[in-house]
Formats: sequence, C-alpha cells, structure tokens
Amino acid sequence: MKIRTSLLATVLSLASITPAFPVKANIVNSQVQGINDVSVSSNPSPVNQLNQPYLIAKPNWVTLTGSRSRRINLRSRPTINSSTRGYGLGGDRVQNLQCVQDKDRRGSQLNWCRVKFPKSGAIGWIRSDNIIFSDGGE
Repeated sequence: MKIRTSLLATVLSLASITPAFPVKANIVNSQVQGINDVSVSSNPSPVNQLNQPYLIAKPNWVTLTGSRSRRINLRSRPTINSSTRGYGLGGDRVQNLQCVQDKDRRGSQLNWCRVKFPKSGAIGWIRSDNIIFSDGGE
C-alpha cells in the first residue's frame, strides 16, 4: 500500500509539470501526404505493433549499393512482384522516407524502404539489401 501511495504521488507530481516552451508540431498535411501507403491497424497491442510499418522521424539520406553501372529497380509497392517505376544507379544518394518489413520471403531480415530521388522527385520502394545506411541499419 505504501509503494502504491508513493507511486501515485510521483505520477501526480510529474503530471503537474508544464513545459517552459510551447510543444507543437508545425506539420502541414501536404508534407506528409502519401508517405504511408501501407494500412495500419488501430489495435494498439504490442504484437500488432511489431508487424506495422514505421516512419522515420526525419527523412535521412542513404546511398544505393554497387557501382554506377548497377541498376537498382524502384518499385511501386514494397514487394518484388510490383511494377517498376524506374531505377537508380549504385552510388546514388536518396532520401529514405519510410521502411517496412520484407514479406516476400518468410523469415526475411530485410526491409523495403520508400525513397525519394532528389533531382527527379521520383518516389518508390527499394529493398534494404540495395541500400547503405549511414547508421549501419538494414
């Protein structure tokens, strides 16, 4: 009972803290429109959250693997069975907008990443084994 009372007092004291600066995100709908093509379940269970796509807080720059002569397909959806929208070349720098788990192969440790090419503005999906991440991720 004593632990429960002190926990309640701690929670109440933390709830009364107000930030010294306004906490507001200035995000315009047009900035995030179309970023998440994969539907997300509204069920907040931890099991469902593991299977959901994740957004990257701030788009980061990644590099496509291989030499300049290597073509890497840009797909319309995060699957090898989708149509191609074009291709990138090894060494191209692209913005990584979002990553989702690869579902083409059972037990795959790879992801599909939604990327944007800066010059053309083309957006599509590239599998993570074709991407070099600056943080070492895959």
